[in-house]
Amino acid sequence: MYSSPIPSSKSKRGDESLIIDIENYRYELDISHRRNNWLTQLNIPLVANRSGELDGLIEDWHDFFGFPQGKRDEFPADKINVQYTRDGVVAYSQTAPSSGVGDIAVSVGYQDAGGTAYFAGIELPTGSATEFTGNEAVDLAFWITRDIRINAKVNAFGMLGISFPGDDGNLEGLIVDQVWVAQLGLDYRFYDDFIATAQLDMHSETIEDSKLRAFRESYQIQLGLGFLKLFENHRLDLFFSEDILVRSAPGITFGLRLAREF
Repeated sequence: MYSSPIPSSKSKRGDESLIIDIENYRYELDISHRRNNWLTQLNIPLVANRSGELDGLIEDWHDFFGFPQGKRDEFPADKINVQYTRDGVVAYSQTAPSSGVGDIAVSVGYQDAGGTAYFAGIELPTGSATEFTGNEAVDLAFWITRDIRINAKVNAFGMLGISFPGDDGNLEGLIVDQVWVAQLGLDYRFYDDFIATAQLDMHSETIEDSKLRAFRESYQIQLGLGFLKLFENHRLDLFFSEDILVRSAPGITFGLRLAREF
C-alpha cells in the first residue's frame, strides 16, 4: 500500500500552468514466481484519488525538518484540485474523488551467475482515463538490477531502466516517447531480523517540452525499515520517501509492504 499526498502547489511558466492538490492511494497485489534463474511477476493495482486528511500533518512535517512548503500552506486543506493548462487548453482536470483498478503489469526477468538481473515488462490498459486510474494505453519497460554484498551487514543495490509510455489518455500527445529511471541504495542489517534501507530514486522528464518543475527530471530519497521475520514466512517493510527537488514529485509518500513466501 502506498499513500502519496501530492504537494499543494501552483506553477506557471510561459504558456503552461499547473495546480496540484490531491492525495493518491495505491494498493497493490504482487505475485512472483521464481524457477531457477527466471522470475515472473504480476502486479494488480487499485488506485484511489482523494481529497485526503494529511495536509496539516505534511505542513507540520516540513516545518519540523525545515523543508520548504512549496506554497502548500496557501491552499484550502483537504480538497482535490488538479489542473494542467497548456497553450490555453485544459489538458488535465480533476476536482472529484475517483477510484478503480489501475494498469495491470506483467514482467519477466533472468538473473545471471554474477547477480545481475535483466527484466522486460508490459503494462496493460486496464485502468480508466475518466476515473484517473490509468492512461488506457500499452506501456513497455526494460531494466537491469544488480546487488553487491559489501560485508555481512551491508548490501548495495542499483537499477537502471527505460520505459516507453503509450501516448493515450488524458495527456495524449504530450507524453514523452521514453522515460529513463535509476535507483541507488544501501541495506544495513543491524539485527538478524531487521534491515534499514536508504535509497535514491530518479527519473527523466515525462511531458514533452515542458518548463514546469513537476514534469521534468525528479530526485527522491526513500528511507525504510524491514522486519524480515514478522512471523513465520512473512516480511513487513515500512518506508517513506521525500522529494529532493521540490515540486518534482509527491511531497511525501508513505508505504507499507507485506510479503509471504509459499
